[in-house]
Amino acid sequence: MLEQYVSPGNKIIDLVAALQFPFAKVRRAEEVMVVTDTSMDPLICQAVMAVLRSKGADPTLMMYTPRAHHTAEPTRAVAHALAGADICVFLTTTALAHSEFSEHRGNKGVLLMEEATVDILTSPGCQLEEADMDLILKRERWVREYWMEGGDVHVTTPAGTDIRAKLVKTDKRVARVLGILEPNGDRRGAGTWPFGECRTTPLEGSGEGRVVWDICGHVPPGRYAQPVVLTVKEGRVVKIEGGKEADGVRRYFETHGDENSFAAPAEISVGLNHKATIMGTVRNDKKALGTSHIAIGRSDIGGTIVSATHFDGLMARPTITVNGKAFIKDGVLQCE
Repeated sequence: MLEQYVSPGNKIIDLVAALQFPFAKVRRAEEVMVVTDTSMDPLICQAVMAVLRSKGADPTLMMYTPRAHHTAEPTRAVAHALAGADICVFLTTTALAHSEFSEHRGNKGVLLMEEATVDILTSPGCQLEEADMDLILKRERWVREYWMEGGDVHVTTPAGTDIRAKLVKTDKRVARVLGILEPNGDRRGAGTWPFGECRTTPLEGSGEGRVVWDICGHVPPGRYAQPVVLTVKEGRVVKIEGGKEADGVRRYFETHGDENSFAAPAEISVGLNHKATIMGTVRNDKKALGTSHIAIGRSDIGGTIVSATHFDGLMARPTITVNGKAFIKDGVLQCE
């Protein structure tokens, strides 16, 4: 009943309140570049700018036309402007995280908020406190140890995922991100919001088996009514099957992909955020505890595959083993 009385004014108040935590460590007088596009909800842009100003930062909003697909590069003007900023907030409707622009940001701090919506930013998964962060980071440290062990990784799900790959014994292929812009001396790391996943880049060419995306993917939008089934041989997707969702995925790669778009798996990740709930959006759902996502295409986190695309697909209730030891069973982390 009350929804009919909710105005944009009410929503921006909720957004400003929800965004206090991820920007809590922004320093006074830091120059923050907020990169967005014309398809992003302007209320979110206004709320982010207001919060940054309230922290004493000096923010600049840069807006360009939306890119055609995830990982597509922003305008050259944006790339040049980054040189003068201390922090960059990615607030675009298509992901910049796996772009050349993102890879070459140097020591700039970055907060990844691509594909954000008002519903996501005011959802339980973004209502985190210090105790929640401590718990998520404890889980992240535990999962990282498995990813860095190297050897054989095996992922299965009730929906039919059954894929094996090789892990490299290194910390260079394991992304480490905080949910807030935590200072580290003069350096700033990468943060994500919503927060809560731990991911690795398997050895290129090692994937064998089947991946079933049964929650959602970058396209088509929303929850998948029918799973998208990928057959992977010698590290490449050789078949994409399913219903209309699979048709949408195939069209996406026909339009935007290249030869390396089918490298698989480019990434394996598990969600760690106990407050996040499934909403049918990659940005939110891949953080939810009890989920996993497997990406195909570009493998820029310590990997060697260069591609125009990096595509995430979500799976429910994964069981993942490394060298025969399961660290998550049916979506339940074995450290808890």
